[in-house]
Amino acid sequence: MRLGIVAGIMVLGVLAGCAPKPLPPDPTAEQLLAHGAKPIPRMALVERLTDKTVYGTFSVDTNTAKAGDAWTEYFAPDGQLWYRDRRTTFRGRWHVPDDKDELCLSFREGEDRCARLYELGSVIQFISEAQGPYQGRAVSYADKTADGDAEGFVPKKPEPRKRRPRK
Repeated sequence: MRLGIVAGIMVLGVLAGCAPKPLPPDPTAEQLLAHGAKPIPRMALVERLTDKTVYGTFSVDTNTAKAGDAWTEYFAPDGQLWYRDRRTTFRGRWHVPDDKDELCLSFREGEDRCARLYELGSVIQFISEAQGPYQGRAVSYADKTADGDAEGFVPKKPEPRKRRPRK
């Protein structure tokens, strides 16, 4: 009986040693792949983001946000991007390069910031391709998407004024 319990504990120990380590808040692509994440290819990126509102969270502290801060983006069909976090709202541009499986965003400074996206369950991880301390690491993740401009980012066109009849 004791031998069976000891053998069972040893098997569990071996199996536990084979399991991938828990993901850090800012995993690398390799760590995500080891946990079963799937890279999102170019055409799927276009389909999944066009005319969608995406809700996410920062994984790391950045120059303007803290890990855990929420953000929201709307990816308009014409390539415009609306962004909001707890501090700011602004407009930029988004595109998926013809020759790469990555999403590129251009904000106020005009420089493209690109990321490779990986899907792990219902979460999309954004792995930064930008030079710097976060290159090759997840800087944020998205866990919710809504159709269209769900947050009303795009300004509505003003209604034409009705003319009053002259007397």
